[in-house]
Amino acid sequence: MRLIHYLFCFLLAHIGITVSTEYTYPVASFDNGTIILYIHQTSQQSIELCEWNTLTDTIQTILWSLFNPGGLTVLPNNQGFSFIDNGRLRIKQFCKRSPKTIDFDEPIFNIQGIQWIDEHTCYCSAQYGNHFSLFELHDDGTLNFLIQEQGKDCMYPQKIDNHLFYIARSTIDSHYFIVQTKYDQSTNCSQVIVDFGNLPIMFLNMISAEEGFVLGYKKNLEYTDTTASFFYYHLIKKGDDWYNYRIFSFEIPRSLLLDGNQRLFESILPLLPRIIDHSIYYVDCSDQPHNYLEPYCYDLLSGKSKKLIVHANQNQGHLFVPMKCGNKLYFGGNKQGQKPLICFLT
Repeated sequence: MRLIHYLFCFLLAHIGITVSTEYTYPVASFDNGTIILYIHQTSQQSIELCEWNTLTDTIQTILWSLFNPGGLTVLPNNQGFSFIDNGRLRIKQFCKRSPKTIDFDEPIFNIQGIQWIDEHTCYCSAQYGNHFSLFELHDDGTLNFLIQEQGKDCMYPQKIDNHLFYIARSTIDSHYFIVQTKYDQSTNCSQVIVDFGNLPIMFLNMISAEEGFVLGYKKNLEYTDTTASFFYYHLIKKGDDWYNYRIFSFEIPRSLLLDGNQRLFESILPLLPRIIDHSIYYVDCSDQPHNYLEPYCYDLLSGKSKKLIVHANQNQGHLFVPMKCGNKLYFGGNKQGQKPLICFLT
């Protein structure tokens, strides 16, 4: 027994104990910001969903710990939300104790970017065979193919009325396009509206049939790179032609995106630029000697960016992209004591 004790003490002295960084960030709000749902990441492999009542300052966990609620999306009727857990779509109604798991009648996996049309129907991209295709999903487990292209991955769909926009990537030469077509496929009128060549793009966000945004990124990271580079593009249709403009760029610490004890469970999702009113909020670490993420605001009217000074960030940790809840902005980031989020008046 004494020998085992000595061996145990030796191991503790010579093997570093890795402690995961904890994060919190908002994902939805209700009742004009009175109720805020937020993610609490406890480790690289585990997140939990919490509810914060800002009036009573009470917090409760609203999902069993066996679920990892990634990609949370509120249902259109505000009576519940969906999330992706271990590659499966689950729907949680607020009036029920447990989420419903949706099993589909086709073998799809890697479901991404759920967008709800109504409380029973959504669309998304998912992997079917060797490629990503676009699907319309129903909560009874049935599905319809929207777009399936040979030799291409189709991702990040956006439905505007009966228009469907999406990113297509050639699996042969990694060429990236933004495509426009009809959602109901009543006519074969697909057309490439923007060609990004070999610049990787993701997270298409259309705000109308004539305007949108998309995120580009540096393809290859060197071993010595401590940050990853991203570029935000504004897409505008003028007459019959589409134009794209790079409006700002930002850097994200690679430690948040790749393996390590600081890695985010949802990768870049909590760090995606967010459009609020006439501004785009984003985070950047390029002006910070310790690579901490700091918040910025890009004014769509003036075309200028400014850094936001958040005095409540006393611990000098990362701040994530804020969400507007009521008339306040709430920032996530490194877990800051007892308060789950940092408030910033607009």
